[in-house]
Amino acid sequence: MMTDTTESYVDYIDDVAWQQLVGGLLRDDRAEIISRHADEIFGGLGAGTHLYRVTGTAAAGRHRPVDWTMVIKVLTPNPSSFQSISTDQTSWDYWKREWHIYQSPWQQQLAGPFVAARCLATGEGLTETDEELAWIAMEDLHAIDHRPWPHRHFRDVARHLGIFNGQYLDNLTMPCDVWLGQNWLSGWTELAAPVMELLPTVVDYPIAGRIFTPDLIDDFTGLWSVREKFYEALDQLPQTLCHNDVFPRNVFIGGDGHPDRSLAIDWAFCGPGAVGQDLATLIGITQAFRESRPERWDDLNATASTVTPRACGRPDGMEPTRSWSGISLLTPSGSAWAQWRRCSASP
Repeated sequence: MMTDTTESYVDYIDDVAWQQLVGGLLRDDRAEIISRHADEIFGGLGAGTHLYRVTGTAAAGRHRPVDWTMVIKVLTPNPSSFQSISTDQTSWDYWKREWHIYQSPWQQQLAGPFVAARCLATGEGLTETDEELAWIAMEDLHAIDHRPWPHRHFRDVARHLGIFNGQYLDNLTMPCDVWLGQNWLSGWTELAAPVMELLPTVVDYPIAGRIFTPDLIDDFTGLWSVREKFYEALDQLPQTLCHNDVFPRNVFIGGDGHPDRSLAIDWAFCGPGAVGQDLATLIGITQAFRESRPERWDDLNATASTVTPRACGRPDGMEPTRSWSGISLLTPSGSAWAQWRRCSASP
């Protein structure tokens, strides 16, 4: 077998595991790897995350060699990161949560239309310096990355999320694994504490002062001062299982002949949360990362109204998901991100 890789974390996956991965991907245990090449690709914000696209060819029976591609995600505990660094399994930022989730029966058996990307295998080990690592091998969904999304995709994903979240309010038992994230929203928001202390000083800087005007700073500091009330209000709402990182980079529409399906990756923050919390994430992070044009943001917010009580699977008479998602979006983490992006988009 020919390999073409620079020294990287994927080198800690042995040849036997590679053979099993490619055989599983091609659904042919007799497939033999002819060549393999790995490229590190953008892996988001997690400093302890390394993402690779691995491509190659394989011989499958008497047929011609076939091309194959997969994505390998390597997780490492990185104390310099601002997220996914805790070794506490119950912490919102536990570094190994996604590795556990991809091994869980409930995730790979989700009935849809909001489901997980196909996991080929998982593994763990130590580097030469005794650094702990865990890896996840997944199908490569690059071919169905339809960004920038047309607006109908946001409506479809909002509906899929309503069904995913709502099924745990109806008759499906919610997972209770110890490593599922707890208090993700408050944990993420509290990271802003040092920045909030400095926020009143940014008016003295030419560029930052254009974005964070005195009135906007007053709004943020006022919201920050009552954040505990928002946390309490969310805790009193119906609780369900949330992905907590749903936005266009982490969701792929369709695939395998299923056009009405959302394939989700990046489950590192998955855990219990209020109904509507995932919808707030879809809206807020989409705005933060400019995955939708600012002039469409009012329409984006309106997607919440498409999530009906029937779609959510919750009993009739409960308050609309739109009002619940609004509470999540109004926490300092959600509103500050969205408002900063809105202001920075202005001339």
